[in-house]
Amino acid sequence: MRRIRIGFLPLILLLGFCQPRTGQYETPLNIILMIGDGMGMAHMSALQTVKPDNHLRRLSAGGMVLTHPYRGYITDSAASGTAMATGERTRSGSISVDPRGRRIETVLQAAEKKGMATGLVVTCRLTHATPAVFAAHVPQRSMEAEIAVQMAARDIEVMLGGGLNYFLPGSEDGSRREDETDPLSMLKSRHPVVHSIEELRALSDTRGVYGFFHLSHLPPRKERSFGLEELTRSALKILSGYERGFFLMVEGSQIDWGGHDNDMDYILHEMIEFDEAVGVAMDFTEKHGNTLLVVTSDHETGGLSLLDGDIEQRMITRAAFASGGHTGEMVPLLASGPHSERFGGIHENTFIGKMLKELVGR
Repeated sequence: MRRIRIGFLPLILLLGFCQPRTGQYETPLNIILMIGDGMGMAHMSALQTVKPDNHLRRLSAGGMVLTHPYRGYITDSAASGTAMATGERTRSGSISVDPRGRRIETVLQAAEKKGMATGLVVTCRLTHATPAVFAAHVPQRSMEAEIAVQMAARDIEVMLGGGLNYFLPGSEDGSRREDETDPLSMLKSRHPVVHSIEELRALSDTRGVYGFFHLSHLPPRKERSFGLEELTRSALKILSGYERGFFLMVEGSQIDWGGHDNDMDYILHEMIEFDEAVGVAMDFTEKHGNTLLVVTSDHETGGLSLLDGDIEQRMITRAAFASGGHTGEMVPLLASGPHSERFGGIHENTFIGKMLKELVGR
């Protein structure tokens, strides 16, 4: 395992330090941030083995990210997500508030102030930690009922994922709310709400959409009839219609869960799905030269090691896990488009949030 990771690190650093300075004076009109939750270097190596023509290889610049939270070593998605969304560290479990509980502006909110359109696309509940850090401020990630209210109050154009249960008033079947607040009605007053992929496909000429495809999290990729790539394509189609640009966050949410379960098959299905979504975003970036694409992870999950494989058969034949939780390893950082060269090298996770907010503010 050590040989694999040591061999990959110089490649990442070489990509980061040796990039031409093309586009360094441009300001991106659009920004796409893609987060592979729980994705570490071994996860990327596994993807490379089973899918050597993967889309992650198409990104032009690369580096590494440290994932530590405020006064800690092992982060959760809330703290690491907050760092990437706001540029500031916080305690594990906190959603875009600082260690004293004060709200911190997120890149999504900065984009809204600039008049940009915004979107969140995930395969978990939309009120889960990673999407929540971009649109809500609460001291604990478990406060999903409050997160839903805050998300519904934001002027977000596109939200696609799961988690309808926190947007329904408490008296409705399937709701997990303990009050009669109705965040779903707040959303319906602005844009269409859909509950199936068929409804999403049938939409035309809309300026926004809210898609809730499950009461809770979406099923794993191998149990779904549609993938994150289709949701990403739908979001980009809508958001690209806004002349003042957009900010879009896309999360491959369940890579993390495969790591927690120490389930290599689960990880591979979710990594391939995430890579297909990256391909959709990369196609858009290459077609629209004014778009910055950043692909990263919030932390590594499982302490995954690849102990043997078969390159010709595209198989991982032996893998091991050091943990059923998160680890303190650095994670990948890839970018393409205007200012992508600035993402090379080794960075704190707060660097991502600071850089994105700086670019949005130009």
